[in-house]
Order: sequence, then structure tokens, then C-alpha cells
Amino acid sequence: MFTNIQYGSSTNTSAMDVCSVKEDCAWVIDGADPLFPAHISDCASDGEWFVKEFNSFLKKHMALSYRSMEDLIKRGVQMIHQKYLKFPDAEKLFDLEMPCASCAIVQIQQDQLVYFVIGNCEVLVSFTSKQTKSFSDLRLQMLDAKLLQVCQELKVKQRMPMFQVRHFLNHMLVENRLRRNIAEGYYVLGEDCEAVSHALCGSIPLKDIASVSLVCNGFHQYVNCSRVRKHLDEYLKVKRSMEFVEIYDQMLVEKNGNEQMARYLQKELSGQSTVVCFDVLDSKQIGVHK
Repeated sequence: MFTNIQYGSSTNTSAMDVCSVKEDCAWVIDGADPLFPAHISDCASDGEWFVKEFNSFLKKHMALSYRSMEDLIKRGVQMIHQKYLKFPDAEKLFDLEMPCASCAIVQIQQDQLVYFVIGNCEVLVSFTSKQTKSFSDLRLQMLDAKLLQVCQELKVKQRMPMFQVRHFLNHMLVENRLRRNIAEGYYVLGEDCEAVSHALCGSIPLKDIASVSLVCNGFHQYVNCSRVRKHLDEYLKVKRSMEFVEIYDQMLVEKNGNEQMARYLQKELSGQSTVVCFDVLDSKQIGVHK
């Protein structure tokens, strides 16, 4: 059972995020228009439409779910995509023109807290032992962190001129965001329900948990940060260099993820966030076996 619920947000009014806490399930959803946004829905943006639809689906089905969380979310993504395709001209769009979202979801299942995280969201668990652990999806941030390592190597080891390193960095920031829902890239909710299989999932015994925080970290502002938008046209339509992409692909596989650098990049590229916090009572504390 979830109690002592508190909400906090530093988002602006245009943010596409929602959060909800029920008796035994909770979630945050953060939406985004893609790099090539199309506006065909009846909302202010298609990213906002997707978030509203997914939030409505969870409200209707989470508490009644007899499926695994992964199966339920796959079903929701499929239903929402089919509904989106009913808008005029939707079938003419390609995947990177369609809206997407990140989310963090938790649910009590028997004596466990089951969690699901995909995209730029996070589950923070405070344990009865006074320790805290983060379950976060930083795959896009890790790509950007690896990019900085690659740029440093090009500058120092291969003596690439600084102006060319900057050019390479700006172009590959765009390239990273094009790696949506592909192997060695990052995964989000959207048109492809198979992306759900790549979410971070697990469970924690309720008896070990004191409280939980769900955080969305400014997904839209990170994916579509001003630096990426500034160089998008140049990269794709004018000066796209396949030589750069090949260099990056070759060097990327040699780099390890750096979580500290990834978190630094998130802080730098986006100051937007929403958080919901609540205490967790297990079945013995409330006298009911869920």
C-alpha cells in the first residue's frame, strides 16, 4: 500500500509529463515529439496526445491486470498506435515522425514491488536499511557520454583540429538521437511495441522498502535539446558525413558507459524534472496480503 504521497515539479507549462499514484501502483510518464515532429492528433502536440492516451490506459488496466507488466504495456502500446493510425495521413509517417514517451512504473504484486523503467525516467528506492538505490535508464545519456570520450580521443590521440572535433560532436549528438529503438541505441515507448522488451524490469521484496520516488528527468528537453535542433538540418540535409558516422561506430564499441558522466550530461542538457514520492507498507504492516 502506498501512503504519504508527495509531488514535486520544476517543469514548465509546456512539459509533457504526468504522474499518478494508486493504492498499489504508481507511474510517471514523460512524452516527446520526435526529431521530425508531425502534428496530426487533436492535442496541442502528438507527444502530449501519446502521454494522455498511455496515462488513460494505465488508469483503466493497471489495477485489474492479471498479465505481466511487460505484456500489459505491450498491449497498451499496440492499442495506442492503432488509434494513432486512425488520424488522417498517419500511415504516411515514418517511425521518427511519430511521438514517443519514457516512463517509470511500479506495482505491488503479492509480496514484491515490481518496477518497469524505459527511456529517461528513474525509480529511486529507499530501503529500511537506510540505503538508497536508483533504477534508471541512462542509455541515451551513456551514448552522449561515450561521444565525449570519442571526441577527446580524436583531439588528443589523432590530433584532429578542435573546430573539426566540435563539428563531429554536434553531428554525432544528432546521430545518437536517431538510434531510437535500435540495437546499441536507446529505447522508448512509441510505435514499436517490441521496444518494451528492452525496458529495465525487476522486483524488490516489500519488507525491505521504506519509500519510493518516481522521477521523469526532462525527456523531451534532453532528446530535443537546443544544441541538437540547431544542427539537425545541417547534419541530415546539407553536410551529413558518412565518414563521421563510420568513425563513430568503430570507436563507440570500444568505449564503456560512464554513469557519472551520463548524469552530468542530463543535468547540463535539461533542468526539467517531475517527481512523486510515497511510503510503502507491506502486507504484514497493513494486515492484507496483496
